[in-house]
Amino acid sequence: MTEMPEHEERSIRDYVNSQSPDDDHAELVQKISTYRILGRVHETYDVHTKSARWWVITNPTNLYRQTDFPKAEQALIYHLGLGIYIANQARADTAEAEEDVISPTGRRFRQALDTMNSASESEDFQAVGLKCRDTLISFGKEYKDADWIGEISEPPKDSDFKGWANIITEKLTEAGRLRSYLKSSSDKTWDLTVWLQHNSSATPIDAEIVLDATSHLLGIFNQLIRRKEHGDPERCPSCDSYLLDEDIEDDHERRGFLEFTVCGACGWRSEPEFISWAEHFKDADIEGYLSSPGLGIPDQLDKHLLNRPGLRDKIARIARRPFRRL
Repeated sequence: MTEMPEHEERSIRDYVNSQSPDDDHAELVQKISTYRILGRVHETYDVHTKSARWWVITNPTNLYRQTDFPKAEQALIYHLGLGIYIANQARADTAEAEEDVISPTGRRFRQALDTMNSASESEDFQAVGLKCRDTLISFGKEYKDADWIGEISEPPKDSDFKGWANIITEKLTEAGRLRSYLKSSSDKTWDLTVWLQHNSSATPIDAEIVLDATSHLLGIFNQLIRRKEHGDPERCPSCDSYLLDEDIEDDHERRGFLEFTVCGACGWRSEPEFISWAEHFKDADIEGYLSSPGLGIPDQLDKHLLNRPGLRDKIARIARRPFRRL
């Protein structure tokens, strides 16, 4: 078993209790494992209630009865596969009105994936190379006017991906190995897309390699852009650990909750901030949310909960309840 801080145990316990009948709450919570898979951390817990045992897996959080999955690894594999499937279905079902919020680069890369899914001949695989090349060009055009790019005395042409990739890399990295690697990867990935586009003997493996190379390069750029726009992760002021998490405690007397930042490594806690339920739900359409189909992975994984007797009414009553001014 893996040790866990008190706030983490309480969070899992509260989650299980929220999914269980009032007479069958969590009695024992044990942390089993932590895996980082494709950049996302998934933690597994063994939870005992009065009548059952559950595996609880995070990111997104869901629970699985141990009689259905005797081993934790089985539940994790199912959890990952279900999450991927639902994410793919949600992407395919994106409404036309929502297309505008998808970046041009993401839309073009999705076109490359769609082309690959229906490809069967060499000319189809060549088209994948063309779509990946267009994706890279779109990436340069998308960020050439970003605030952090600044003034460029002699900007490259919009179609000059290598030129824009070089400028973007300079803005996102410091001189050193990362900058050198990213510049080299940009040049070689572009060359691969052009090679595939003109390869009359292109094979499925060739197209998959170019898709993977394009996805990998864009993934690195996206991480660096996110760091540029949002900064590095915060560290604990006491021990410099990155294991910071948000924790809340109910404050029934004042009809709200206390919010803390806590460190999972040394136990440091920030000063609490009180937030009233009135303020928290100020602009929320709770009844509308509960009556709508689930949109995200956690919503779709747990949408059966909306049919639990009394749950919708209970939350709706909380949303409608009058709050005294503090």
